[in-house]
Amino acid sequence: MKFLERLLAGAPVEWKPLGEVCDLRGRIGFRGYTRNDFVEKGAGAITLSPSNIIRQQILFEECSYISWFKYEESPEIKVDVNDIVFTKTASVGKTALIKYLPQETTINPQLVLLKRITCLPAYLAYILQGDKFQLAVRQLTGLGSVPNIAQSALAKILIPLPSLSVQEEIVRILDKFTELEAELEAEL
Repeated sequence: MKFLERLLAGAPVEWKPLGEVCDLRGRIGFRGYTRNDFVEKGAGAITLSPSNIIRQQILFEECSYISWFKYEESPEIKVDVNDIVFTKTASVGKTALIKYLPQETTINPQLVLLKRITCLPAYLAYILQGDKFQLAVRQLTGLGSVPNIAQSALAKILIPLPSLSVQEEIVRILDKFTELEAELEAEL
């Protein structure tokens, strides 16, 4: 997504740590869940995982569900439209903007939920998918048997923030580019 960097070139930009642009929240510690917390569709809330993120979009066709008790136990990670999910474990860096929700939804422990976003959410989603941000993430990713990045490290990565009108124009251009790319893929 070098195109994104070209769109930002020449625009006055303020750089802020991601943690100052939004709240980063995750399912941690005793609020994790076990197999016993999974329920059938219709008996609980959707719990998003990295497998729901396909080409920077959330697909709800194959979801897991957790009990209403587990869902209510962690109100800070209830997903809303215009939140962003980011994978912090295993397939680190997968990102998607929440554009709609078919029902109440939360996240699993592999994801970070970005809430209370102070810039245009679609702009931030594109920045998180961009080459520079993804390179910064790879440099901070721990290499163990399962790659991961700490939320605290993620919160420190700097984000370019141009004016709202520039953010809107970048989103308009990249949305159109994404739409054309999808049409081309469908034709091929």
